[in-house]
Amino acid sequence: MSRAATLSYNAAPRVNLLPASERARRERDRLAGRWLWAVFGALVIAALLVAGAWAWNQLAQQELAAEQQRTQQLVTEIAALSEVSSAIATEQDLSGYLAEAMGSDLAWGDVRTKIESALPADVSLIGFSFVPGAPSTTVLGEEDAAGTVGLTGTITLDSPNTIDIASISRQLRTVGAVASSDSNAIAESSTTEGHFTYTIDVVFDQGIYSGRFAAEEGGQ
Repeated sequence: MSRAATLSYNAAPRVNLLPASERARRERDRLAGRWLWAVFGALVIAALLVAGAWAWNQLAQQELAAEQQRTQQLVTEIAALSEVSSAIATEQDLSGYLAEAMGSDLAWGDVRTKIESALPADVSLIGFSFVPGAPSTTVLGEEDAAGTVGLTGTITLDSPNTIDIASISRQLRTVGAVASSDSNAIAESSTTEGHFTYTIDVVFDQGIYSGRFAAEEGGQ
């Protein structure tokens, strides 16, 4: 025996009784609401961007002000240092002038001692006349000093006996800083009876210079 098919509804039927105009209005309202939210979101984003740009600008202005202040401090420090640089330059100029003016400085006592060290016991140094050579503005090494004329002139010796002036001249050449020595003249003393005077030409190299005012070689 067959059974007739039946339909079963679990939910109550629904019928949209709103007119089409009302449905269209509600759809427009929903669309307008979405647009309002979109515009609001855009405004919020724009406000955030403007606020971020303003904050960035303020930070940049602060950094710029700090750099300008630092620059001003450096300019002030440089201005102060310029006085130091000027003083140093002046000192260097004065040192250069002093080196030129006193480049031939020497101790005459040392010159006399060097000469007398080569004389026999009965021979006295009674006079000398020297002309300094070119001044040395830098401290010369031994080799350079030995090859440069320092003092040129004559010495006058006195002795109660006749002496070998040539031998004394040779002996003087062994003295430090003496570049050359040659006998010049022999005569009876005009001041002391029975004595003789001897004149010898002597050249000292620049090793005789004190170098007290000269700059180190290669220095300022």
